[in-house]
Parts: sequence; C-alpha cells; structure tokens
Amino acid sequence: MSIEIIRPADRQAWLAARGQDVTASVAAAVLGAHPYTTPYSLWAEKTGRLSPDTEETEAMERGNLMEPVVVAMIRKRFPEWTVTYENDRAYYRDPDRRIGATPDAFLERPDRFGTGNCQIKTASEDAFKEFWLDPDTGEVVPPTWIAVQAITEAQLTGCPWTCVALIVITWRGTLQLHLIDVPIHLKLWNRLVAKVDEFWTMVASGEEPEPDWLRDARVVLDVYRDSMPARRDLTGDRELDMLVHQYDRARVEAASAKAVVEQLRPQILRALGNAEIGETANWEVSARTSHRSGHFVPSSQTRVLRVKPRRDINASF
Repeated sequence: MSIEIIRPADRQAWLAARGQDVTASVAAAVLGAHPYTTPYSLWAEKTGRLSPDTEETEAMERGNLMEPVVVAMIRKRFPEWTVTYENDRAYYRDPDRRIGATPDAFLERPDRFGTGNCQIKTASEDAFKEFWLDPDTGEVVPPTWIAVQAITEAQLTGCPWTCVALIVITWRGTLQLHLIDVPIHLKLWNRLVAKVDEFWTMVASGEEPEPDWLRDARVVLDVYRDSMPARRDLTGDRELDMLVHQYDRARVEAASAKAVVEQLRPQILRALGNAEIGETANWEVSARTSHRSGHFVPSSQTRVLRVKPRRDINASF
C-alpha cells in the first residue's frame, strides 16, 4: 500500500484533495453504517450529481475550535505522553484504493508500542448518553462510524494502534475528557477496502446504488432537479405505473384532508372564542396568537391551533 501525503495550502486545496477519495469520516457509508451519509448520497457527491457541502456546520466549527483544547487537556492530564498536533490538514491517501483521511493528532504513550492515531470528537451530554454510553455496562463505546474512521486513519498513517479522544460538554458547561482505545480489526478493514473498491467500480460503470427512500428522498430530488425537453417511454415499467397510481391517490387524499382541516379549524376557534386554552371531554385545545413581521413583510398575526389528548384522561388508563 503506497501512501501519498498532501499538505494543502488552504481549505479549498484540502477539499479538492478529499474529493477524489472515500474519506475516513464517511467511509462507514459503504458499509451502510453511517448515520448521516448513505451509499446513494456518497455516490451522488463523488459522481458530481450533487455538489459537496463545503459549508462548515456549527458542529464542525465546534469540533475544529475544540481540537486545541482537547490536546491541551491530554497534555495536562498525561504529562508523560507525547502529543503531536500540527493542525495543518495533512491529507493521507491511498491513490490505488482511493481512500483518504485527515488525522487529528498522534500520541506516544509509555504503555503502548509505537505512535498511535488520535481522533478528536466532541459531544453534548445528551448525545454522549444516547450514542456513546453502553446502557448495560456503562462503558464508553464509540459509534461504529467513528470506530471505522479511527481504524481507517490508523491504517493510512501506519499507526499500530488508534484511539478516540472525546470531549463531552455538560449542561453545566464543564468539559469531560474520555480516551477510548479502538481495536484495529483487520477483518473490518479488509471488508471496508473491498466495499470501497466495489463503490469505485460501480461509479466507473455508470451504475448507481438503490436509494434509501427514508433517507435519500431529498438527495434524489436534488440529483434530478433539472429537466430537459425530452419524452421517455415508460409504458413497460409496471412497478412505476403502480407508484404513479399510489402517488395520485395520496395527492387526492392529501388535498381532501387539507380541505377538511380548513373547514374544521374555524369551527374549533369559534367554539374556543378568545380563550387561549380550552378542554373537551378528551382533548386539550390551545390557540395562541402568533405575531410575525419582517423587513419587507407587513406585521401580521394568526392563531396557531394545537390539540393533544388530555393528560388526566390518559393517566386513568
């Protein structure tokens, strides 16, 4: 495995380098184990059907700003360790397999052989409890996609071991540091390499993965956002014919339901009068006035109608 190291001059150069590979941060997508990236959305981006999102999200900004803090905390808590943190976006890639990674830091510890890779992550207290904390054992376990990221970085940088340094931002505003060793499972790595190879083979062939319709609906709409003056014969596609039938029926039912809602809403408001809250035998109804205004929109107000089952009724069951 021949590794190329790119030291980009700026963020744009770094993004360009990453664009040619399946990167460690989304590598779990080819295994179907990434919470934010699907095989279809990865395909859409790498084939140019979908422009890559280069905007820095709030979560990304938080992570980037917290990296030096995490490094300082590790150095303070473990003065016998050596932390290498350059923050230069050095990009490691395997040009043959087209897999790449941007490691955060490297560690040398007296209790471990060789230099290890250190992936830095941040999480809110709620996210930590939901995604990182094993409810049965109480152990801190990184989500699969992050473990795959750490293993990928270790393999591309030649590190014999890898870990995740997690900072939990508590509701009190304090910082909790967790260092989690991630075993390098070669079977998982080999499976990932094979899946990445399948992915690039599919891209080269012009095929595309089947969308996950629960997660990829918006991506598909974006991929096919432009129309052309052409007509396609789809008379032989019986499955599509059924889908169109279902769509038409759902559209008619939705329009009918909307009409019913528009008739019922004023009746409920008339019965409620000017009161903000009312109760029926089974329901609690609220209709508070909402004021809206903008620089180019005259101020307006409307009553937002909400209904929910009465709590005292539900508690009796």
